[in-house]
Parts: sequence; structure tokens; C-alpha cells
Amino acid sequence: MKRNILALAAMLAVLAFGAAEETLTVGKAVELALKNYPTIKQSFSDRDAAAARLSQKFAACWPSLELEGVYARVEPDPALTFPGFGSMQLFPEDNYDFHAGLKYALFDLGKTGSQINLSNEMLAQAENAIELSKTILSYQTIQLFYGVLFLTQQADVQQKEIDSLTEYMSQTRKKVAFGSATDFDALTIQVKLEESKNAKADLDNSRKKAFLQLKKNIGADSDPKLEGKFFQDKLSADENALIAKALVLRSECVMAKKGEAIARAQLSVADNSDNPALFVGGTVGYKNGYLPDLSLLQNSWVLTAGVKIPLFDGGRTAGLEAEAKASLSSAEFKSRDVEESVKTEVRQAISDVNTGYEKLMAAELHVKLAEEAMAQANVRFDNGVITNLDLINSETSLARARLFFSQAQYAYVTSLFSLKRAAGVKIWQELK
Repeated sequence: MKRNILALAAMLAVLAFGAAEETLTVGKAVELALKNYPTIKQSFSDRDAAAARLSQKFAACWPSLELEGVYARVEPDPALTFPGFGSMQLFPEDNYDFHAGLKYALFDLGKTGSQINLSNEMLAQAENAIELSKTILSYQTIQLFYGVLFLTQQADVQQKEIDSLTEYMSQTRKKVAFGSATDFDALTIQVKLEESKNAKADLDNSRKKAFLQLKKNIGADSDPKLEGKFFQDKLSADENALIAKALVLRSECVMAKKGEAIARAQLSVADNSDNPALFVGGTVGYKNGYLPDLSLLQNSWVLTAGVKIPLFDGGRTAGLEAEAKASLSSAEFKSRDVEESVKTEVRQAISDVNTGYEKLMAAELHVKLAEEAMAQANVRFDNGVITNLDLINSETSLARARLFFSQAQYAYVTSLFSLKRAAGVKIWQELK
């Protein structure tokens, strides 16, 4: 029994350790964000509401059927009295009417059809809004993911500098005790050490805040271990091809075009709002009030046909048409503005990628040179050619070169994703 308990405890420990070491890739982060973030769920709810409104418009294509029961008490007694002949009741005091009624619009010259078309366009726009929400959330999550990696890398570089300065401080204090260094040397190192600690504290705070936002996006309670790297392959971009692709795929462009379609549908609804309509209907049921026995419920039915021709509405239709035309003109201008903005975004993103790669290569070379300088500084210090402060300055220069390189890596990878977003790439599909 004891052996079984120990085995169970070991298994639980392994499971707990595995859960604690669960890693999170950028693709998984985007997947979780699209699954858990409220904005996405809101977009789907808006789509469902648009679908429900479309079904309401389709209801007008079907006849309406209803059951109705009415009781009416009439006082005073509805009867005529003839002197010498008595009285004659005209209709019963207690009136009952139970019937089923049907009404159907045979045609309304496109009025219902234009409303259905408008609802269809609005449903399609709600679908486009989901795509736009996915795009915004996906790239926001990617930026946060790499932001946490970047700040972690920066904090690690800063910590290495702190460790080095702490070691130099220890060595300098020993030299001060032996008289081979001055208090000024120790004070200078102390100042640099405190600066590094403050910078490390700021980086830790920024990382913590970015991590909290990332956890909010993916709906996580615990702190996952991020697994990712900064890639630095050079990208060759065809500006014209990317712009053509963006104008077709970008959700903003699709929604702008759909906005034009909605405005045209609204204009059609306004144009058809005063069209004549032909209705037919009828009722069948039971009611009393028929001679010779006014109180007897009898089978009855009624057939109806009618036409509705609007003649004057105080200018309402003209106002609707004027509003719809203005909305269409506005939608067309917005569509053109969105297209120009997308073209500009693509060009800017390509420029950022090219510049980012150049800066990345320069930063990488800077690190190599700083490492060589540091190696030479160590040799020269050992030979007594340079002072302790000169060695520390070389160490600081190397740390800064590594910080610049980390920053260049982050800037380059984010510029690549910005270009993908500008080109309309559905990144949540690409990362699967």
C-alpha cells in the first residue's frame, strides 16, 4: 500500500513539474488569444445578431397566420321594441368570435427584396468584422510575445553587466585595501553598478507588465514559459505584388468595399419604401350573431384582398433617398482613402524591414567588435597596460552593444510581422 502511495505521489510530482514547465510558442499564443479573448467572442455575437436580423427580413416572404378569440358584452340590450308586436333582438348581448386568420403579401415591387439584400450585406460585413478582430488581436499578441522575449533578453544582458561590475567592485576593494587602487576607482564602479541595477529594475517592470497583458490576451492564469527566437533572414519584397495582394486581402479594404455595397442596398431600400403592395388574406372560424338563432355559434369565413398605394408621406421617402445617396458617396470616399492608406502602410513596412535588416547586421558586427575589444582589454589589463576603469568601460561597451543587438532583433522581427499584416496575411493560419 505504501509503495502505491509513493508511486502515485511521484506521478503527481511529474505531472506538476510538467505543468510548471509548459512552454508557449507564438503560434499557440495566437491560438489561445483567438479562443479566449472577449473581443473575438463579441464579434461572433454581432455576427449572430446580424444573421437573426436577416431571418426576420425573410419572414416577410411567408404568410402570417394567427389564432384569435374575442368575447364582447353589449349593453343596453340591442333590441327593437314594436308596440303591439313585441321586441326583436338585432344581435346578441354576448358575442363570441373564434377564428384563424391568414395574411400574405403577394408582391410589393421589390420592397421586401431590397430589405433582405441589405440584411445580407450587413451579415457579410459582420463576418468581415470577425476577420478584422482576428487580425488585430493576432498581431497584438505576436508583438506582446516577442516583446516579452526582447525584455527578457535585455534584462539578461543587464544582469551580466551587474555580475561583472559586482566582481570588479570586489576586486577593486581588495586593491584599495592593498593601496593599488583608490577610493575614486571604487566609487566610479559603484556609480556604474547602481545605474545598471536601476536599468535592470525598469526592464523587469516593463517585462512584467508586458507579460500581464500577454496573459490577458491568451486567458492564462499561470506564467507560461515562452519558447521562441528572433529570426534574422533577409526578406526580398516585391512592392507592387504586395500592394496588389493587400488590396484584395486586407480586412479594412474588404470592409470598405462592403460599406459601399451596404450604402447601395440602403439606397435601394429607400427607393422602394413607397412602392405599392398587394395583400390577400382570410379568416375561418366560429362566431354567433346570425339569424335565426343569434346566440348559436356558426362556422364562418372571410376572404380579403387589398392594395396599399402610398400617395403622400410628407417628404419622408425623399429624405431617406437623400440620406442614402450621401451615405453612398461617403462610403466611396472612405473606400478610396482606405486603399491609399493600405498602399502607404505596405511601402512603409517594406522600408522598415529593409532598414531593420541593415541595422541588425550593423548591430551584429558591433557585438563582434565589442567582444574583440573586450578580449584585448583583458589581455592589456593583465599586462598592466590599462587601468581597472578602462576595463570596466570595455565591459560596459560590450553590454551596450549586446543591448543594441537585442533591440535590433526585436525591431526586425516586428517589422516583418508588420509587413505581413500590411499585406493582409492571415497570420493565425500561417502559424498553425
